[in-house]
Amino acid sequence: MKKNMRNRQLLKLAACLIGMASLVLQGCTGKATNCNNLCGSWTSVEGKPDVLIYKEGGAYKVTVSGRSGISRRLKPATYLLVRENGNLFINTGYRIDLSYNEATDVLTFSPNGDYVRAETKRKKQKTWE
Repeated sequence: MKKNMRNRQLLKLAACLIGMASLVLQGCTGKATNCNNLCGSWTSVEGKPDVLIYKEGGAYKVTVSGRSGISRRLKPATYLLVRENGNLFINTGYRIDLSYNEATDVLTFSPNGDYVRAETKRKKQKTWE
């Protein structure tokens, strides 16, 4: 029983250290993301809810258009985009990290995967038809 407890504690410690190391590495990537580049409508590659990022006053906000309840009505939720030590995230009750690849114009949410600009997706669909 005691050995099992030590193993759990070691696993938790290892997970914390790996998480901290990844945050340190993200902080060392160089230039910070310009939030103006993030503004616009984003569509999930994996069928997750659509996202709108916009500037209101001096703050950037993220609106997630999710469906909820039995009727599956569209219920938008808006969160403040926060920059902390060069990392972007929103707090929905859980911390959801954001990263942006400027070269490919792809926005990645830590648990929800990749998003592409809605305008870009429409343009690609028109050129394929």
